[in-house]
Amino acid sequence: MRTVAVIPVKPLGLALGRLSGVLSAEERRSLQWEMLGAVLSACTGARRCAGVIVVTDDVAVAGLAGAFGARVVADHRPPRGMNAAVIAGCAAALADDADAVLVLTADLPLVSAADIDAVIGEAPEGEGAVLVPSRDGTGTNLLLMRGPEALTPELGPHSGARHRAQAARIGLELTIHHSPAAALDIDTPEDLALLWARAPEWAQRTDLPPAAVAVR
Repeated sequence: MRTVAVIPVKPLGLALGRLSGVLSAEERRSLQWEMLGAVLSACTGARRCAGVIVVTDDVAVAGLAGAFGARVVADHRPPRGMNAAVIAGCAAALADDADAVLVLTADLPLVSAADIDAVIGEAPEGEGAVLVPSRDGTGTNLLLMRGPEALTPELGPHSGARHRAQAARIGLELTIHHSPAAALDIDTPEDLALLWARAPEWAQRTDLPPAAVAVR
């Protein structure tokens, strides 16, 4: 099975808007940059991942993706949202002879190559999907689809329920894979505080001390 990772990335200036109360614009940009680097490192280090596609309209993001050997696919202009970007990435993967696509969000600081390999290892024998939920169980942080168009991506709030309903409606095998590391996506100050607690070195990457979240 040839699996290609697809990572949609919005322009860095628009990233992590829900953290504007605790991080400056430059700190948010720096954090998103570091998290994308972590996700790219995990994907390129995974033995079972044959390639990486980053869908973006950000020149700096494209440069970082290229440094990791990822293929860059231009996002829609004007942007049509995350799911449209994912569909464009999946189409590119399919044209590149992928048997399966692993969709990841770009805000997973603790995800590792071992996590990626574990999810791909859960792939069904035939057409189907594997979903890694967010830590609250409502979102979709990783979505493996075999073949690449097995499901229509519906990322966003409460996407887990939508993906489950869609799979049930079309009779597609869907496996739920729990991963504590991959479950932590960074959207809110609470997520950020949890990241600081679990991996304090991440605070240093943005020059922001862990206590700042509580103080601001």
